[in-house]
Amino acid sequence: MSIYKDPMHPYTQALLSAIPVPNPAEERRKKRVVLEGELPSPVNPPTGCKFRTRCPLATDRCREVPEWREIRPGHWVACHYSKSDQP
Repeated sequence: MSIYKDPMHPYTQALLSAIPVPNPAEERRKKRVVLEGELPSPVNPPTGCKFRTRCPLATDRCREVPEWREIRPGHWVACHYSKSDQP
């Protein structure tokens, strides 16, 4: 699946980087995406993109809800800064 080989959304990239690799040498070389920032409240979620409080790419633009868009056939993303157009 392309989601594993070429994740486009920053949150997907972070999730996949947390999967351990059974080879210790590869695990040490692997680039981890460490999320910082505040966890969004499920009771009072942030405006715009729900991931923006922890996203390493977030800008003021992320205060607006991103529209779903097809970035390649059959691959949709709701992100202002998917891998195809990161700042």
